[in-house]
Amino acid sequence: MTRRIFAILRARLAAQFGGGPPWAAFLSQGSLAAVLCLLARDVAGPWGYALYTLSLSAGLLLLSLLGEFGGVLRRDPAGDWTEALPSSEVERRIAHFALIAVLLCGLSFAVGLPAVLFAPSSFGIGARVALLGAMLGQSIGLAAVLLAIAALLGERAEGLLVLLQTGIVAVAATAALASLRLLGWLKDIEAGEILAPDSLGWWPSARIAASISSAPEGAPGGSPWLPLAIAAGGALLIVVIPPAHEGRGRKSKTPLARLVAPLRALAARFWVRPEERACFHLVQDALPLERDFVLRTYPMVGMPLAFFFIGAKGDAGPERELLLSVLLFTPAIYLPVLLAHVPATASPQARWILECAPVTREAIRGGTIKALAVRFLAPLYLALGALAAVLTGPEFALRLAPAGFLITLTVMRILYPNVVTDRPLSVPADEIEVRHDWMSGLAALAFLLVILATLAQLVLASTPGRAVLFTAALVVVEWYVARADRLGRTFP
Repeated sequence: MTRRIFAILRARLAAQFGGGPPWAAFLSQGSLAAVLCLLARDVAGPWGYALYTLSLSAGLLLLSLLGEFGGVLRRDPAGDWTEALPSSEVERRIAHFALIAVLLCGLSFAVGLPAVLFAPSSFGIGARVALLGAMLGQSIGLAAVLLAIAALLGERAEGLLVLLQTGIVAVAATAALASLRLLGWLKDIEAGEILAPDSLGWWPSARIAASISSAPEGAPGGSPWLPLAIAAGGALLIVVIPPAHEGRGRKSKTPLARLVAPLRALAARFWVRPEERACFHLVQDALPLERDFVLRTYPMVGMPLAFFFIGAKGDAGPERELLLSVLLFTPAIYLPVLLAHVPATASPQARWILECAPVTREAIRGGTIKALAVRFLAPLYLALGALAAVLTGPEFALRLAPAGFLITLTVMRILYPNVVTDRPLSVPADEIEVRHDWMSGLAALAFLLVILATLAQLVLASTPGRAVLFTAALVVVEWYVARADRLGRTFP
């Protein structure tokens, strides 16, 4: 039995990570964790540090399992081969859990090793080992919960599943962005200056942290066996939950598709060039029907919501307007997540449609970018513009929302050839290559967009007349970048 399980596991590892372990993802998470742990070690005590690092590990794990590694929980890329083997269903499910455990070990240790290395001096060897083990146990439990939610909702309530995942992303990103504020709050709890709220007992990481270090007065307690119990229960749940089956036919007309239908018709008539039209309509119709694309990219809407939740405070005024201007100008920061999954499809055998099409690569790229702008960017900016209009007035939204849309579209044109690795709708979702080399430039891009948003609010679009001139200038810039892209020129 053991030999068969290991044989299936090796096949699944080869199918899932044929190019080797995802070192880039591990290193990016480890680097972020190292910086945040260095900030935390001199602020929080043992309990606060354990709670902080466990929460950080949980947030990064959820973002990974809802993003590029989401298919590992739901799909067996070697399913047909393993089912043909002389093995039982139990053996295949144990091998499935083993694959998930290997991935979770990598993701947990990527955060756990910096957390252990930079732990406060009051952390003994036993506490450090316990923290690392607790992170792994927590990761197994979280993966089991995500798998159970996906199995329970699945295609029967995909909209609810996307909404739930969006909320998870928003909460995880909010916690990461507010980490310094959370550290100060934990420090006050440990010093006895404030009492821990009763709601903290609902946060599993708080009880796990109490199993590693003594919790302050009023904070929830935890048993030393709690991480092991969570890991055992999660492992059992992952083994018991039946594997995902092939999806059924899906509705081709969603409420969002009906909403953008008039805009799509206008774009096809006046904006899309004849050689781009076929790819434009293909991406418009087919990409939103790809379940993996939807589940991996739609929840990223939670990222701008997180930025807003972090900065939103007080009544309407200059501070809120500045925050909303940043919100309108920075969706381009998470465009790489959207673009990287454009090639994802459940039917890669149909890639010949684009491979044999008598159009250039530039025409395919142009049609895809315009389809993404109409299908995804336009509804996003309608929602953000409506939020800005409700909070600060229609005049503010009309001044800055069109400019933000044009900036995001221009950035998408520049990022597309650097992030997208293949033709749209041509690669299995589990084989998507997510390049992490653009991560180094993402911080610079975020800084520039924040500066531009500030200038737009204070100077460039501070009045309706200036806003019209600023928007016209952005139209010229977008036209120039689009022309350069059409001629095959790429931007660094």
